[in-house]
Amino acid sequence: MYDEESHMMRRLHLAALISIVSSTPLVAQNEGSVPRAISLPDTLGANFAVTDTLTGRSGPADYDFLIGTWQFKFQARRRDGSFTPPFTGHWVFTKKETGGQGVLIEDHWRPDDAASTWEAGTWTYRAYNPERKMWEMEGVNTSAGAWQPGLMWSAGGDRLLIEWYGPMLVRFRYFAIEPDKFLWRADATFDRGKSWIRDYWTMEVHRISR
Repeated sequence: MYDEESHMMRRLHLAALISIVSSTPLVAQNEGSVPRAISLPDTLGANFAVTDTLTGRSGPADYDFLIGTWQFKFQARRRDGSFTPPFTGHWVFTKKETGGQGVLIEDHWRPDDAASTWEAGTWTYRAYNPERKMWEMEGVNTSAGAWQPGLMWSAGGDRLLIEWYGPMLVRFRYFAIEPDKFLWRADATFDRGKSWIRDYWTMEVHRISR
């Protein structure tokens, strides 16, 4: 019974996720392919091996640059490689006051949508694991309710992340990081890493406040 319910939840979650990132509003679904909307230095995608989780390391302050409120422009692409219309949204990161008992960051990613409440969207909890010297995370979209586990670490000036969305695995790269802006790109695999759709999701992010 549990396996059947778990499988059903994964299918519902993936359907909800695709709906969220593919377009807003619904009328955009019929506009067909559009040009790439976010300028990136290359077409290589996030481009790292997920096995880097075995050797990747990070520090407890490596994600402090995210703390604050941001505005983003997001664009997805379909599995055939064509791009969907971009949309804007807001992303808020809060570092929890733990009194020295660990490091925890909560964030809320929400597409701009006057028809939904502010609390709708994707919530993520990122905790630093000092034993592994790596960040562990869990995300959840309010429309689906299925947890999305992942790992985060550093690679020079970039920040890398892998996260499972049901059967889909996504690898992310935060890069070109400056105090008030950064770029974000993600590759997706539907066959456990045998092939990747590069730049499946992309974002440019600008700070609103600290």
